[in-house]
Amino acid sequence: MESATTESNSSTPQQQSQSQTQQTQQDTKKKRTGPKRRKVTHACVYCRRSHMTCDEGRPCQRCIKRSIGHLCHDEPKHSNNSQNNNASKNRATTTNTNNSSSGAPYMSLNNMPNGGNSGSGSGSGLSGNSNLGGLPIQFFGQMGTGQLTFASEHMGNEISVISNFLDSLDGDVQAMYGNNSNNTNNQQNAVTAPTVNTTEKFFLTAADPSDGKLEDRLTEVINAKYEAGFLKPYNYVNGYARLQKYMDNNMSASSRQRILNVMGTFRPAFRSVAQSLTDIDLILVEEAFERLLLDYDRVFSSMGIPACLWRRTGEIYKGNKEFASLVNVPIENLREGRLCIYELMAEESAVNYWEKYGNIAFDPGQKAVLTSCLLKNPDPDNTNVISCCFSFTIRRDKYNIPTVIVGNFLPVRLQ
Repeated sequence: MESATTESNSSTPQQQSQSQTQQTQQDTKKKRTGPKRRKVTHACVYCRRSHMTCDEGRPCQRCIKRSIGHLCHDEPKHSNNSQNNNASKNRATTTNTNNSSSGAPYMSLNNMPNGGNSGSGSGSGLSGNSNLGGLPIQFFGQMGTGQLTFASEHMGNEISVISNFLDSLDGDVQAMYGNNSNNTNNQQNAVTAPTVNTTEKFFLTAADPSDGKLEDRLTEVINAKYEAGFLKPYNYVNGYARLQKYMDNNMSASSRQRILNVMGTFRPAFRSVAQSLTDIDLILVEEAFERLLLDYDRVFSSMGIPACLWRRTGEIYKGNKEFASLVNVPIENLREGRLCIYELMAEESAVNYWEKYGNIAFDPGQKAVLTSCLLKNPDPDNTNVISCCFSFTIRRDKYNIPTVIVGNFLPVRLQ
């Protein structure tokens, strides 16, 4: 009897200590440490699809950590009228597809290249009845050095544009601009219907890639982008046409001639490399470009120096918030080629950049240049300029063709 009483008395302090420990843990859980998480009104498209918490930054921190900061954006808001119009267009496209004689959906060759379609062609890069590349055949003239064979229509198109620049400085290319934009819109409309499911798959894959190594996740995202038709050889012809139009409207004849002289210096080296490249090769180059954009997401988000990167034709595809603040433009305009680097430079600075770029573009022994420039806002009414110490580095692909140019700008205060 005494032993039973002793056991009951000895167990009572243990139960009390356990209950006190549980009470302390519950009190600790109730108390939040650190600042309260701030809710945002709009999440990016990937956080929204994953039902995850987002932040106000673009790219948001979650997309940066998952190596998809380049793709981070808000989902556009559509009105009821635009939704009704889109629905009617989709129904019309589906009806036309079902009523076609072949019974198969139309697919652009730019989206699904194959060996049979990347055969040899003339110096213009197009055959007699071909409309590949989204440009009218009247735009492409003779190379001026005899018939040349290109394994890829895209490379033939780019070489032809450079040749046309050099053949005619004052040529009228206004008709080309309109036809080019119309054909590009037609190609985009043509592939809208058959890529609905693959597009949704790409968004879901980019939002939630499978677990594993970073390299494997990047490969998975890029493959999904290719299957959705978003990854294809980049059409640099549009970039040269945009440059030609800007020079005609904003530069003097002497400045235009200096830029065209630069293109004449690197055209032979460019042409010798471009002749052997196929569409598949160019898709691999574009894949490497996408990987560079993903890598520079982390670099630009962590550096405090104004910086941006652009393609060899000048279209800006990535910029940090410091550079956007320097030139006083929204950071969204520094994506997807909405602005060009020469549009943010004074005329003499733009010509100086093209001359220095052309001197080392295809020289594998050189890749970086340190110079100066005057930056400006793209608004023609804003005449203010910012003097900067300017350096740019050329990133080349495995064929020694410039793919990405990365520029750093350090403002200099003149006294």
